[in-house]
Amino acid sequence: MVIKRQPRDLPTLPLYDSFDIFLTGKELEQLKKLWHRHKSHTNGIHSLELLSAFTRENLVVLNQHLNLCGGSGAYQFTDLGKIPVKALSLSRFNFVQEPLILQKLTDLEANIFNNQGTVLPEPELSFHLTDLRIYSAQLQKILLSTLYYLEVKADGQTFYKIGVTTRPISKRIAEIYQDIRSHFQAVVITLLGTWANRGNVEKYFKYRYSLFNYPIGSLTEYFKFIDPEDAQAEQRDLRSMKPKVLSSVEQDILDSKPSPIERAFYAETESIEQSRRGKTSSMESLLVQQQKLLVQDDKLTINCSNHSKLDQVFLSNPSSMRVIEALHQGHSLRHAAEIASVPVDTARKVLAVLQKQQ
Repeated sequence: MVIKRQPRDLPTLPLYDSFDIFLTGKELEQLKKLWHRHKSHTNGIHSLELLSAFTRENLVVLNQHLNLCGGSGAYQFTDLGKIPVKALSLSRFNFVQEPLILQKLTDLEANIFNNQGTVLPEPELSFHLTDLRIYSAQLQKILLSTLYYLEVKADGQTFYKIGVTTRPISKRIAEIYQDIRSHFQAVVITLLGTWANRGNVEKYFKYRYSLFNYPIGSLTEYFKFIDPEDAQAEQRDLRSMKPKVLSSVEQDILDSKPSPIERAFYAETESIEQSRRGKTSSMESLLVQQQKLLVQDDKLTINCSNHSKLDQVFLSNPSSMRVIEALHQGHSLRHAAEIASVPVDTARKVLAVLQKQQ
């Protein structure tokens, strides 16, 4: 089976490995130039200075209260638009990225339905369930990680290290000490802060402060500042981050629990698998066996005649419920999608599944 899809459709965490917001190299350079021209101004950006990609990707927004010569309002950078130009604080970065991560999870769940609200047949269904598991594993990885920030004084120099670990921080610092000692004689390491469940921040931090990157041999996660104010500003940026509060969805993923969609799917296929094996099994063992079958056995075809549980689980997730509430209030499908912060295609599937049940 071959399914064609765009890069943004891949099961990868939003704003984790890349911060170009789906811009071409030329578009990214233009966005940076635009930022440098206008970052200190309060009178906004004229539409003639914008590329269509900037509005398409919601990197700028029209503000009617900002008046240029024509008096028709002006554009300004959104929080999302400040990410590619390294201008968004770590605190605001979390504010932007976290909803996008959960939205992508909802989109992947919606992919098991077609636009008529019907669950896809095999093998497309298995393909999208595998995407969902891959994405959940990536999300679990960053939730398991603790972000740490260190001050390192070595042979009269001072520099800093950012990193993530899933182990006790004392063990990680001991390893870092040995790494640094291979380059310097006198080494003192001070722990400046840790942030649990914040593995999502490390790569954006390195992107945002890349100007201050200070490689030490093959070690690349170190930063050095000539101006002490820059070092203090960086630490203020880190300390502005609030402790991570896990949602129920994130807690389940952290605890390695299958998503509600997966649990519903496996529950519906359990009786088929039991009859095939001629014996009953626990849900836990079924999940393991079923995952192996879905990924490895292309010949497996599961005929689920009743997908009501999948429908109910999909409609009960928070994003779907926001879409349904907006539709009940009389909003159009497109407006309901905006209110629920989901793509229109996802909102369309919510409506189709809802209508199918009525």
